[in-house]
Amino acid sequence: MATLNCSSVVCVICLEKPKYRCPACRVPYCSVTCFRKHKEQCNPETHPAEKKRTAPPVKTTQPKESDDDSSVADFLSSDEEEDRVSLQNLKNLGESATLRSLLLNPHLRQLMLSLDQGANKAKLMRAYMQEPLFVEFADCCLRIVEPSQNEDS
Repeated sequence: MATLNCSSVVCVICLEKPKYRCPACRVPYCSVTCFRKHKEQCNPETHPAEKKRTAPPVKTTQPKESDDDSSVADFLSSDEEEDRVSLQNLKNLGESATLRSLLLNPHLRQLMLSLDQGANKAKLMRAYMQEPLFVEFADCCLRIVEPSQNEDS
């Protein structure tokens, strides 16, 4: 199997540099031992195997005001340019020593993996925003992406 090229991807079990992906759900792992542990809890329905990654379909209906989870899903699949982070800001995020330092924390990395792989991202975000470490991470990202709006803080 081919190795993974992205240095920010980590094994879902031990958080080491992965070499492989689960054929059922495509999550990264680094060894047979980690794959066996992952296989016990693998859920291919949550993360179906894909040959190509495709963008989520854009919903054309207006979100219901009372359904918070639906409005978050609509926002995440929105194609609005103003909601995108510029390439320069993405580069700034990648070059931030503070952000890199935060991402060395195994607990934060596990939270990020759980969020990325979770079925109900809105619910997870609400829960994780109660975690001081996750809030510190989010604040750090916002200071980099929107520095002028956060100078007052």
